[in-house]
Amino acid sequence: MAGTRGAFFKLTTAAVAGAALLAGGPALAAPPPRDAARHPSCDGPVVGCVQAARRTLTRLRDRLGCDHRAPFPVIYVQLERALEAAAAKPGSFDDPDWLAGDLNTGFVGLYLDAYHADRQGRPVPQAWKTAFEAARTGDVNAGQDVLLGANAHIQRDMPYVLAAVGLTRPGGASHKADYRRFQTVLDRAYAPAVQEIARYYDPVLALADDRWNPIAGYTAGRLFRMWREQAWIYAQQLTAATTPAARRTVERRIEANAARWALLLNTVHVPGYRAVRDTYCRTHHRGAPGMRAEPPRPETTAGQATPTTAGLNRSAT
Repeated sequence: MAGTRGAFFKLTTAAVAGAALLAGGPALAAPPPRDAARHPSCDGPVVGCVQAARRTLTRLRDRLGCDHRAPFPVIYVQLERALEAAAAKPGSFDDPDWLAGDLNTGFVGLYLDAYHADRQGRPVPQAWKTAFEAARTGDVNAGQDVLLGANAHIQRDMPYVLAAVGLTRPGGASHKADYRRFQTVLDRAYAPAVQEIARYYDPVLALADDRWNPIAGYTAGRLFRMWREQAWIYAQQLTAATTPAARRTVERRIEANAARWALLLNTVHVPGYRAVRDTYCRTHHRGAPGMRAEPPRPETTAGQATPTTAGLNRSAT
């Protein structure tokens, strides 16, 4: 078989509730076709698939250095480490090929699609556009950068990956139990990821360290669970769409929901905080992974694109 598989800052209850009340939505935009050379691939055991994804994300994290896009791959690397440990333990999942193989590798691939498209000045979904622009120019903290990335990835990307790799096993049993077990993996990755970002990138993330602020981990966990449940519902709707028009309707809902959350998460900017973060990172990042920050992406006029999920199944060639 061959093919591709593949915050933590405290939110107030009022902010979470407010996102559900926002209305309207952006124009639909999505990453261009996949560049397989930049994606993790999987041709063997699922643990190897996760390791390939982790290595790809680690290289990206290291290359970004103190760039404000770096905290999101920091989180992602820790998540892949936790998933690798779980996938290596027999009985962790009912169908590890689906979860740690197809779903994880495809999910990582969509993040890389968006990252490289934005870096090259090509159109990206609105939720990703907001996240990347905040990282490039905004006076936001690293927790907001992480949440903006997680929102775009979970609420926007996840439904398309789930629909592509399938919600049920060949016999008809649902993959939902494994999907929920993955939340436990995310929970395990939370503390070390927050500690790494607070140590090297932004001290404000120490406020989200659940070793001394238990409510921070609880709040982040509930937020991600809510986003992941919504992603599953949208994936069901994509799967049930029997006509192109019906699918486009679901796609508009997905894009608008993620874009509204991005707007909310990007609301608060503290003038001058960008310089504070940069100085802190330059001081604390010596000897830490990566300092080769990438040059700014070329500016271009964003166009329209259609969501793509090509190449997400193990059986794809």
